[in-house]
Amino acid sequence: MPFFINQDKFKAYMLSEVPGIPYDERNVLLSISTVKSAPKMNCIYVSSDFFFAAQYQSNFDTFSKGFSLNKQQLREIYLKDKLLSTQLIIKTNEKMKDGNELVLKMNLPKLNRTPWHIKNLKRIRNKLEMVK
Repeated sequence: MPFFINQDKFKAYMLSEVPGIPYDERNVLLSISTVKSAPKMNCIYVSSDFFFAAQYQSNFDTFSKGFSLNKQQLREIYLKDKLLSTQLIIKTNEKMKDGNELVLKMNLPKLNRTPWHIKNLKRIRNKLEMVK
């Protein structure tokens, strides 16, 4: 299992899932979520007009379960500061089966040894609105 997630592998996976989309390596971050008490690592790409997320499979050093939203589906993107992470919140124009709006919440860890994540997290914290 590699110590750092390879950003080029994420790029290749994203572009295979959504061919032709512009790619800027400064828009890639790591997010951690907990599903049934198990932590899940995701790589995400976030810009003002496109969002993509893929689950990282550490045992195989691969990505899966790609999910994307285009500019028309994105309504609002902002950040909330937490103790150990920055929470990225994406409000969409999409509806879930129960009729409620689809809102994505991702925890972007502040304490992480992946150099490109730390650099990109600082950049996005300066770029996006931070709410309390």
